[in-house]
Amino acid sequence: MIDAKDQYALQNVFPEECKRLPLGYLEEHEKILAEKCINGEEFTQTELEELQVLLDKYREYFNKYDSVELEENIDANIKVIQSSTELLNLLDDPNRYRFDMHVKIHGQVYRLEFRLKPLSDNEYMDLLDAQTRVFRDLSKSEKMVYSKATNGVPLSPEEEKMQQSIQDKIVEKLGDVDKNNDVITTFLINHVELVGDEDLNKSARKKFWKTIDIGTRVLIYNRCKEIVRIDEGLEVDLFPDVR
Repeated sequence: MIDAKDQYALQNVFPEECKRLPLGYLEEHEKILAEKCINGEEFTQTELEELQVLLDKYREYFNKYDSVELEENIDANIKVIQSSTELLNLLDDPNRYRFDMHVKIHGQVYRLEFRLKPLSDNEYMDLLDAQTRVFRDLSKSEKMVYSKATNGVPLSPEEEKMQQSIQDKIVEKLGDVDKNNDVITTFLINHVELVGDEDLNKSARKKFWKTIDIGTRVLIYNRCKEIVRIDEGLEVDLFPDVR
């Protein structure tokens, strides 16, 4: 028999936590437990204990990313710019458009070195519109996991599943997958290259990017939006209070 305290958590706390799980990437029995909880179905004591174990695995990341301490740590690392000279020196840095990405192929981890070419005003505005649609509804914990993945920071097994779920959300947010697949691929062909491929012709670049899977293309596309300072995905307020 489930005691009153656990019954309260099962009805009022656990369902919201279960909604934050990467349901599509859980083990089948884990997914069944989470969906039962979300739907308010009856639990046996054994099922409740199994659900608590599942939530405990992910609660570490939810709490870590949503804590006040994290907010304070982020705030402490924000650098203040007070002059146009400082800002222009930062924006003129040639490494601003360089980024690396870790991929695993046949069990081996590789580091890919990419370069983003500068964008026109119209191309920038197109990216801004897509960025707003993609990131508006992601939770803080999802943005943090996404940021770690795009910056090449190793993920735990639980974070890997969360990242896969986030990728699915991003593709879904982009709307018409076939249409946006073309938009993303065209952008990458025209604006992103491996650092050793600067002499590659457009036909070869097109062949390369069409070989890369859509999930990886979406991650790289969104990393480019971070690089050009489209900050809908910031872990802090875009416009903080004046101090």
